[in-house]
Amino acid sequence: MENTDVKSNVDGLELYSDNYPFRLPLKIKNFENESEFKKFIRNCEKLVRGSLEYKLWKEYIIVVLGINQCMITEESMNECTVEVHHHMPSLFILIKAIVGKKLAKQEEFSSFDIAMEAMNLHYTNKVGYAVLVKAIHERFHNGVLQIPIDIVKGDYKYFINNYSEFLDDDDIDVLKQRTSVHNDESYKWSKDNYPGIAMEG
Repeated sequence: MENTDVKSNVDGLELYSDNYPFRLPLKIKNFENESEFKKFIRNCEKLVRGSLEYKLWKEYIIVVLGINQCMITEESMNECTVEVHHHMPSLFILIKAIVGKKLAKQEEFSSFDIAMEAMNLHYTNKVGYAVLVKAIHERFHNGVLQIPIDIVKGDYKYFINNYSEFLDDDDIDVLKQRTSVHNDESYKWSKDNYPGIAMEG
């Protein structure tokens, strides 16, 4: 039987065997195609969402800081489910920008590096978010309504100033559109008056 002992280049963080020409590095520098790029972003997004640190960040906002009312309808967590919504940017765009920055600077990275940078931005309050009731949150993601930038908490401008150059035109358009929506009478909703919903009398 051929010897297939696995060896490690500890300094380079890669596995290899003397009997095979290919090595397995922990970190990468690029992607073979757009599909791999998007799959990697989704994997990093899943890693962040599934982390204890992300769960604690959301709990800190709602439970410890007491931001437990929907910023639009003013319904509280005692009445219904409230959720922390990434608004500026979305978590996908955040991670895409972090990866884009690494690629532009030709830095090696792993999914763990990307997730760590994403969480660092959360814990330094450099992402924009809003607390919303589940129904409003769902309607936003279904394209039924928009959210005024005036209610968004967190230093989302930091992201715009430091990461937007690593995004494509479509992502920039999303950021511009979201920052153009402002609080006015059309957003004075209540638990009895959600736009587009026929209320039972």
